[in-house]
Amino acid sequence: MPDEEVDPMIALPHALPTALRKTRTAAEYVHRHAAGPLARERAAEVLQAVNAYEAHPSSAAAPLLLTDLLTAIVECVGPAWLKVNADDPDIARFTALIDRTRDETAQPPADVDLDELLAAVLWARHGPGGAAEPNGSAAPGTA
Repeated sequence: MPDEEVDPMIALPHALPTALRKTRTAAEYVHRHAAGPLARERAAEVLQAVNAYEAHPSSAAAPLLLTDLLTAIVECVGPAWLKVNADDPDIARFTALIDRTRDETAQPPADVDLDELLAAVLWARHGPGGAAEPNGSAAPGTA
C-alpha cells in the first residue's frame, strides 16, 4: 500500500491530552474514511477549528473560536441532516448550543461536555454503521 501524504495540520501527534479528544478522534475518522471528498474536506476544516480552539481555550477569542468550531461541525454533518434528525437528543442539544452562542452573555459549556456533544454529532452522522441521509434514507452501504 503506498504511503499516504499526511497533512501536518490534521495528523499531529498528541502527546498531551487535548480538550476535545473525542471530537478530534471522530473528525479524524471522517477525514480518513468518508466516501466523498467533500466530507473529508469538511472534516479537515473541523480539525483545523479544533486546533484553533484548543490553542486558545481561555483567551478573549474563545467565543469566536467556539462559533467557528460549531460552524465547521454543521458544515461537516450538513444543515439538512441536522433538521431531519432534530428529534435526536444530542442533535437537539447541539442545535440549542448553537442558539445559545448567539447570546454574548451565555457561558460556553465545559470542554468535557462540549467534547462529548460534538463527537456524538459527528459519530451519529459519519460513524461506522452509517447515518440517515438528509432525505431520511439510509446512508449508502448501510442498508
